[in-house]
Amino acid sequence: MNKFDQALLKLALKQGLIEESSVRDIADSITAENGAREALVERGFITNDQAMRLTRAVRAALPPEIPGFEFISPLGAGTTSVVWKAKQESLGKIIALKVFLTSGDDEQFESLFSEARNAARLNHPHIVHALDAGKTDEVCWFSMEFVEGETLQNKLKRRGQLSEREVSELALCTAQALNHAHKSGLLHRDLKPANILIAEDGTPKITDLGLALATEETGKLEKQELLKGTPHYISPEQVKGENVDERSDLYSLGATLYHCLTGKPPFQAESTREILKKHVTEEVLPIATVSGKETNLDATVESLLSKSPDERPANAEALIEILNKLESGGSGGGNKSRGAKPTRRVQRDVHVPAGGPRQVGGASKADVRGSRKTMLTKIGTGIGLVLSVFMVLSASSQASKGQPDFEAIKSNREVELSKIKIDRRMEKDKEDFDRREKRGVELLTSVRALDQDLQLRSLKPAIKNYGDTQAAKSMVEELDMLESALVSARQADGRSFMDQAKQLAQSGNLWQAIEYLDDRPKSARQDEELNVEIERLLSVWSDEIDSLYEADSQKAEFHRNRREFDQALALVEKIRGYADPDLVAEAEKLEEQVLKEKSDFVRVENEKRQSEEISAYKKLWSEYKPLAQGRNIKGMISTAVQLDGQMVLDGTKARINNDLEAFQLLDSFFKLSLDALRETGEDNKEITLVRVPLAGSTRERKDRGIVDRIDNENIWIKLSDQNAVMPFKIEEVTDRFIFQQVADKYGKSSAEYRIPMGLLALYRGFPDVAAEHFAVREAKGARPDTWLDLLNWYQENIGN
Repeated sequence: MNKFDQALLKLALKQGLIEESSVRDIADSITAENGAREALVERGFITNDQAMRLTRAVRAALPPEIPGFEFISPLGAGTTSVVWKAKQESLGKIIALKVFLTSGDDEQFESLFSEARNAARLNHPHIVHALDAGKTDEVCWFSMEFVEGETLQNKLKRRGQLSEREVSELALCTAQALNHAHKSGLLHRDLKPANILIAEDGTPKITDLGLALATEETGKLEKQELLKGTPHYISPEQVKGENVDERSDLYSLGATLYHCLTGKPPFQAESTREILKKHVTEEVLPIATVSGKETNLDATVESLLSKSPDERPANAEALIEILNKLESGGSGGGNKSRGAKPTRRVQRDVHVPAGGPRQVGGASKADVRGSRKTMLTKIGTGIGLVLSVFMVLSASSQASKGQPDFEAIKSNREVELSKIKIDRRMEKDKEDFDRREKRGVELLTSVRALDQDLQLRSLKPAIKNYGDTQAAKSMVEELDMLESALVSARQADGRSFMDQAKQLAQSGNLWQAIEYLDDRPKSARQDEELNVEIERLLSVWSDEIDSLYEADSQKAEFHRNRREFDQALALVEKIRGYADPDLVAEAEKLEEQVLKEKSDFVRVENEKRQSEEISAYKKLWSEYKPLAQGRNIKGMISTAVQLDGQMVLDGTKARINNDLEAFQLLDSFFKLSLDALRETGEDNKEITLVRVPLAGSTRERKDRGIVDRIDNENIWIKLSDQNAVMPFKIEEVTDRFIFQQVADKYGKSSAEYRIPMGLLALYRGFPDVAAEHFAVREAKGARPDTWLDLLNWYQENIGN
């Protein structure tokens, strides 16, 4: 038994999927063709989905056994693969080896091999080189150049944000790598800090071409494929499912550079949906506003984050030209390269000082220094002229009065001129201070109009820039008030969200409770003590979900095996109420199987039931026949209703309903005949009543007279040869006499006569006679479809 099988069995035992007593039997059943995973599934200990989860967990922790490679240590893991630091034994070379976590079916192997082919098409110092790819014992792997260093993502976590020099070098190197990839016909589609490696010497290298796509294939992708990417760095056109080109990679590069300059991605939110929405609908905050300082890269990075691809540099080559101009001291901040449209001017808050030359009194420090130098030059020149004039006048005066005191005159004049300079300087400084005070007040007013989060972000750099003004005092008070309110709101929000989530968990909605806490706002995430408690709850609920799922899924399988389908489906519904989407998906696969098995079982049972019910219904006709012979319609109705109560299937019940409809028609037919007899009695017309022969005789009995009355059992006749009124049993009167009353009144071709006659013949077992009666109605253009269908069924199932 290899290491993989040993680790898989240990994990299955640890998770309670198998008993310790079963491990030896399973181990004995492992062969070269069927490992531990197949043995567990075949013996019914775990499902295929559980086997997949165990396989991923083991492969993430255990180095695979791939000939020719010595595994040293894991470098990182994703949802589908793990990257190992390994030594290629044939060359004695350290490499990076990417291994899929699940079994290597053809689709997964093709996906990994596609990534390897894409990487192999590229040969650039800033792209990780592909070496080889293969499949060993159902394990798909892909070897590549090993880069000693760290990902840009880890560097940002460690440093927060990078210097302008570092970001400028990163931007140029990455743009050159993208330019090479694009010219080779590939789009990356998932550029982000996690996919940029920083070597020990600082060299950046793009890696992970898992989503890379040939440019000619972009128009063939489904919308869901176009949407693939990382939410914080995905382009608006990818979010909207539109076709992508080179400029989509440039947007992702812009988002990465923005993160490097500010310490955070361009857009942040509590849910992925909100982040994607912001990429499409919101403009990014200026870099200088977020970072508190301005760099030469700001305009270029913000142009890369334009919503419309047309407003970004036309391609990576155009971006390189812009970056080179910036590096050499050119303007380059806009997008003026060939093939690129001019970018919009980046609008900044005029009240927030940028990171460039600080504004003083409407001019830069350089301008002020220049203007002051000019002013002092003019003052010096003036002093020289004044001293010259005084010295000439003094010399002229002293020529007549004696030796002049040049030193005293010079000293007095210098004191006067110094006073003039000091007064002017103080006046200028006061103007500068008043101007800064005014701008500080204006900035505070504009900040108060922003939302709370932007107020906090804007006040801190503003206090630093206007610390020498009175307005800064008000800014500090405003910041203290906001932070106090934020702490109070944060604690209230966090406690409220936790209480709501607890109520959901208590009602059994565990996953809904976890989602509710996961989606709590930023304000509810900043109370460290409370969030420790929240994270503990999330861990407890997650474990409870796993425990409940294992128990309920096993119960559902138990009921399924016993054909207790409704109980199994009820457990799936219970799982749907508390489990996470992955477990619900597994439960729904079981639900599909249960529903199919239930459907098959019901179908077989229905076929069996249908056969039984049809047999019972056919027997019913043998009971109809003697009752129809005796014109016992009530008996026929009673017999049909009694069987109907035992039937379940709609088809059988529909047949009995047809019979009941026929019996009602026959009952009406007999009533019509009796009504016709009453009318002859009311008209004092004599009739000849014909009755069936007595037992042992073939001669019909006839009695002539006038109908006196008719009740439920008798026809009372006032006999012509007697004065007495005599009762005659209705059931003794012949069919011919009864039916003739209807024929005389409505006609022998009427529906009132022919349809009941045909039905009575059919239930008495004379289908040919019934067919003759129905044919008369068809000849009249009135086809009795319902009763013809009944006749056809009788002929096929009962016979003559």
